[in-house]
Amino acid sequence: MKRNPESGQSLVFVALSLVVLIGVVGLAIDTGYLRYTKRRLQTAADSAAIAGASELNDGDFFAAALNDSKANGFENGVNGVTVTPSNPPVDAPFNAKANADSFVEVQVQQNAPTFFMRIFRVNQAAIGATAVAQLGSSHGCIYSLGLLNGITVQGDVNAPNCAVLDNAILTVGGGCITASSIGVVLQFLGGCTNPAPVLGIDPAADPLAYLAPPAVGGCNFTNLVINSAATTTLNPATYCGGITVANANTGNIIFNPGLYVLDGTGLVVPAGNPTNLSGNGVTFYITGGGSAQINGTGNVTLTAPTTSPAPGIPPGVLFYQDRNDTQSASINGNITFTGASYFPSAMLNLGGTVNGDYAIIVGNALQFNGNVFIGSDYSTLPSGSPVKAAVLVQ
Repeated sequence: MKRNPESGQSLVFVALSLVVLIGVVGLAIDTGYLRYTKRRLQTAADSAAIAGASELNDGDFFAAALNDSKANGFENGVNGVTVTPSNPPVDAPFNAKANADSFVEVQVQQNAPTFFMRIFRVNQAAIGATAVAQLGSSHGCIYSLGLLNGITVQGDVNAPNCAVLDNAILTVGGGCITASSIGVVLQFLGGCTNPAPVLGIDPAADPLAYLAPPAVGGCNFTNLVINSAATTTLNPATYCGGITVANANTGNIIFNPGLYVLDGTGLVVPAGNPTNLSGNGVTFYITGGGSAQINGTGNVTLTAPTTSPAPGIPPGVLFYQDRNDTQSASINGNITFTGASYFPSAMLNLGGTVNGDYAIIVGNALQFNGNVFIGSDYSTLPSGSPVKAAVLVQ
C-alpha cells in the first residue's frame, strides 16, 4: 500500500502549530502574571509613599515606607525586591519644586519570575512602580482626643470647610454644629448637626503630636500682675508664675511678636474685667500646671506667627499647653483668634463670640458655648495648616 506523503507533512505542521500555540498561551499567562504583579507593586508603592510622607514631621519616613511596603507583600531585599524611599524625590518634576522636602517618593522594583517564557531562557523580568506623596494641609480643624468625654456644644459652631473628629461622645445640647464632615468614635447623643455625624470611626491620632516643647530657660519675670490704667506692652520672655491681669486693671495689654513661655499659672484675665488684649505673631507656651483663663469682657485679638517661633513649633500655633499639663482652660468673651489652640491633655471651654481667619482647636475634651466660627484661610502661612495629612500626588 502506497502512503500519501502529505499526511506526514500535516503531522509536522500540527506539531509545529501546537508548539506555537503553547508558546502563545505561555506568553499570555506570563504577561498576565507580570501585569498582576505590576498592579501589586503600584499598590505597595502608593501605600508606602503615603506612609512615608505621614512621618515627615516627627517620624522616620524611610522606615515607615519600608515597613508599609513589606505589609503589602514587598519586602526590601527579599525575593528580588528593592524598595527605595526618597525625600526629597529623585525624579522630576517633584525634585525641582521649592517645597520638594514635603514629598516622599517610593520606588518598588522586583525581578519577577517567569514560567513558560523559560523555554526561551527568559527566567525573570524586571518590573517596577513609582509613587509620590506629599505632606500637605489636612481638612481637620476640631479634635477631641480623650476617650471618655468628647465634644459638648451649647451654641452654634460653624466650621463649614473643615472636619470635626471626636474620639468619644458628641453632645449637642443647644444650637448647631456645622462642618465639612463630623466623625464620632463612640456615640452621638442628639441635637443639630450638619451633616449627620458618622459613628464608629477609628480614633483620631493627635494631629500636632510632632510639636516639640520649647526650652523654658531662666525666669525673666516672676508672678507678673498687671494693674494699670495705661497701656501695658509686653515682650517675649519666660514668665515664671505666668501673667495675671488684676481685677482693677483697665489699660489695654499689647503683646509684641514672639514666644511667651508661661511657667505656672498661665495667662489669666478674671471674669468681667474690661481689659483689651491684642497681639500679632504671638505664641503662648503654657507649662508648670498653668492654663489659659481668659474670661473678661474686653476684646481679645490674638494672631499666631507666620514664621516658626521656636525650633519644633511651626507657624500658625497660638496656644500650646504642655502635654503633661491637665489643667482645664477657659477662653470666653469677644474673641478673635487666628491660629491653633492646642490643649492635648486638658479640657478646653471655648465660648462667647469667637472668630478668625483660621483656627484649629485640639483638646482632650472640648466644650463650645456661644457663637464660634472656625475659618480655614491658611494663605498667610507658608506651608498651610500646621495639621498635616499625606496625599498621593503621583
